[in-house]
Amino acid sequence: MESIFVSRIRAMLGVVFDPEEPPPKSPTARHFEPAKDVSEKDMVIVDMLNSQGHEDICYCVCDPDQADMPIVFASDGFCDFTGYNHTEIEGRNCRFLQGQDTSPDDVQRIRNAIKDEVEASVNLLNYRKDGTTFVNEFFIAPLHDNDKKTTYFIGVQCAVPFLGPGQMPSNTGWVYSQGKHV
Repeated sequence: MESIFVSRIRAMLGVVFDPEEPPPKSPTARHFEPAKDVSEKDMVIVDMLNSQGHEDICYCVCDPDQADMPIVFASDGFCDFTGYNHTEIEGRNCRFLQGQDTSPDDVQRIRNAIKDEVEASVNLLNYRKDGTTFVNEFFIAPLHDNDKKTTYFIGVQCAVPFLGPGQMPSNTGWVYSQGKHV
């Protein structure tokens, strides 16, 4: 029987595949290939994000075991959304997207989620490479190994039209967070 987590992700992404087999990968997009162990439950989201038809999903993966928790993978969607090439992103902490109008309270919510190793969703104003601002519903969640040790954090960014609450249900991360509570 499929978990609610997997069912919701499948419905949200429109992915249909045998639960025993990962979905086919997109032949053109870059894929996140974990260098560390990731639990089967958390690999489901990675496999779905890597699957065909989801090349535009905006996400990045950070490694909490490295100094300053750098981005170790930026999806093609993340690069298109921010205007940076993956070589300009990977190896840097996500804070490079912040600017003078980014809310310190929102940044603190993200820091608290990382410190506590829990998921969080924040409606956030950030900056593209060209200096223009964008608003996104940002979701961050830990990815664990089979011993429940946090091995990565995944961040999903969804463009939203305005700053403020009430936009979470359209956020990929919101759907993912609901499955984490099963």
